[in-house]
Amino acid sequence: MVSEDGASIYSASATAREEFPNEDVTVRGAVSIGRRLMDPLAELVKIDPKSIGVGQYQHDVDQTKLKHSLDQTVELCVNSVGVNLNTASKNLLTYVSGLGPALAQNIVDYRKEHGAFTSRAQLKKVPRLGPAAYQQCAGFLRIPGAKNPLDASAVHPESYPIVEQMAKDCGCRVIDLMKNPEERKKIDLNRYKTSTVGLPTLRDIMKELEKPGLDPRDKIETFEFDPRVKTPDDLVPGMELPGIVTNITNFGAFVDVGVHQDGLVHISQLANRYVKDPNDVIKLHQHVRVKVLEVDKRRHRIALTMKGVGQ
Repeated sequence: MVSEDGASIYSASATAREEFPNEDVTVRGAVSIGRRLMDPLAELVKIDPKSIGVGQYQHDVDQTKLKHSLDQTVELCVNSVGVNLNTASKNLLTYVSGLGPALAQNIVDYRKEHGAFTSRAQLKKVPRLGPAAYQQCAGFLRIPGAKNPLDASAVHPESYPIVEQMAKDCGCRVIDLMKNPEERKKIDLNRYKTSTVGLPTLRDIMKELEKPGLDPRDKIETFEFDPRVKTPDDLVPGMELPGIVTNITNFGAFVDVGVHQDGLVHISQLANRYVKDPNDVIKLHQHVRVKVLEVDKRRHRIALTMKGVGQ
């Protein structure tokens, strides 16, 4: 299951019109949902975070502060995961530290004109991307399959000489150092400390050499709704079902059980104990198991419980 929150916002946006000028909004929306399965982060950055549904009271807070906070969160996510320099869209590149819309567009234009980047050093040839921007962004931009294996890792170019010296001292190549744990065990980090590079930086480098370029995101967890239920008419009190938490409020949580109408787990039904804040028990998009308490077809309400249901 792929969340389609915000897909309609994207399909009518300037970005969608630029990407698919000859398609209508329904096709653009369908493509966006498909792309989310391939790489959620790369696609979701094209949508204002507020349009994805970030909370019941998002319209009641200072909108400027909310936007700043959400943008910071997206930027943190993008930089934590890293960006493939040769496939990233302008929207994704915009969130990389040191870049903005103008530099992101310049990178895309340079890529179109000169072909795929083969090294991080090529970034210095991108128009208006100066030393300061390069220093900030280089460590977050990855080039899988680059001649220098460190270009595919989170090791910053400033630290390449350190890794190269480590490899030289071990009598091997950098790629061997990255592939062979036994070679890394020989390294005494204290030998590489300087006035500008301390042990914390050296430990970070070693961690990255252990898993160069590894996507830190968890593998996608497969999920299926109960095949017996398609509409609210299929629901029977006492039935246990798998569901996905779609919204959390101060009075409970809404759960999608696959009938195109979310059911409510009241705060008193979240656990076999007193719950002050639903967020202490569950989180958004969590996979849960629930039991049907009541189905009110007239008022279109489904009451659910998590009490006594194994999670």
